Amino acid sequence: MAKERQTRPATLEQACGWVIVQLREEQGLSQMDLAVATGYSLRYIGDVERGAKNATLRTMKDLATLLNLRLGDLISRAERLLSYRDRENRTKVQVPKHVDKVR
Repeated sequence: MAKERQTRPATLEQACGWVIVQLREEQGLSQMDLAVATGYSLRYIGDVERGAKNATLRTMKDLATLLNLRLGDLISRAERLLSYRDRENRTKVQVPKHVDKVR
C-alpha cells in the first residue's frame, strides 16, 4: 500500500526532497538511476527524497547537477514550498482585549 504524501513539506530537508522527486520524475529517472549516477545507495536517495536524511551540500549539489539544476535553484524552490506552507498556516495576531493601546 502506497503511503500518502503530506500536503506540504514541514522542513527544508523535506522540501528539498520534494523538489528532487519532482525533477527526477519530470526527467523520467528512477531513484536507482540517481543512485547509480551519483554513487549513493538507493536507500540513501530515498531517505534524502523523504527528508529523513540531512544531506550535505556536496550531496545536494551532486543531485542538483544530475537533474540539470543549480544548487541555489534547488534550495530556492524548496524555500518557496516552505513559504507557501508558512503563508497557509499564518493567522492574524489578535491583541487581547485587556491590553491597553499605546497612545
